[in-house]
Amino acid sequence: MIHPNTGARPTVCVVEPIHEDALSALRACVRLITPEENAMNRWVEEADAIIVRNNQISGTDIAAARKLKVIGKHGAGTDTIDIEEAARRGIPVLSTPGVNAASVADLAVAMAMSLARNLSGHTEALRAGTPLAGQKRIGFEMAELPPGIIGFGAIGRAVAQRLQTGFGAPVMAYDPFVPETAWPPEIARAQTVDALVRNSRLLFLHVGLSDETRGMIGADQLSAMPANSFLINCARGGVVDETALVNALTSGQLAGAASDVFEQEPPSPDHPLLQHPGFIATPHIGASTEAGLRRTGLEVVNKVLAALNGQ
Repeated sequence: MIHPNTGARPTVCVVEPIHEDALSALRACVRLITPEENAMNRWVEEADAIIVRNNQISGTDIAAARKLKVIGKHGAGTDTIDIEEAARRGIPVLSTPGVNAASVADLAVAMAMSLARNLSGHTEALRAGTPLAGQKRIGFEMAELPPGIIGFGAIGRAVAQRLQTGFGAPVMAYDPFVPETAWPPEIARAQTVDALVRNSRLLFLHVGLSDETRGMIGADQLSAMPANSFLINCARGGVVDETALVNALTSGQLAGAASDVFEQEPPSPDHPLLQHPGFIATPHIGASTEAGLRRTGLEVVNKVLAALNGQ
């Protein structure tokens, strides 16, 4: 790949780690600047294209990047990128929706299973030499806990498939953007968020972060859930009011919650949620499986290379 004006290879800055196979595909075609080579601080001056995972890409930096022709998003959500400024500059933002769905869905279901059987509580009790007794020893089968899914894109559908096929759970979902003709008949459809949460003892969140979804799960929604329910957030931290979630756990309205995401990442070690025994968390690793990272890395690289080739 040769730059039509300078005769040199275009420069691609990968500002966060991606799979080695994806980096190899780039090295064969472009001048590559990796995270280890300080790509995050060099892309504004040097990049014809950047590939980003979770870092913020501001409108100010996009406006200052005179060479920039394309932004590749390793993943589906583009809320960390000023896409309006990119559009004003005629710079496409190419994401990879659905490519990491299996990885995120696996984590969401694993979190739900851990909550349903209180794995962290049993582990801590055994470490303390005081195994849980009585009712505290008893968990739930997955099919006992009616699941509800907010956001029925690729990840939400992958979660539903695992719950139905693997556990025989009766799944309900909410997503106003899926037309009736595309809605699978085996999934009950909720017409509102409130209708969904009233019927969900396992609430899965799989929506992007936008003005419409920010804080969509707050005190009212949590209090409307059946008592002793569970919440699993593998979407974005801002979708859930974290203070309301702490209160719901403390009051016993929720039996437990799990999150792969936080409003501020990484969260402070003294974050109130991390102090609660009914809460489990991971540091935004939903897509971080070997297979998922390879698929997503190659997908975004192929899209960026195609854009640099004028396709």
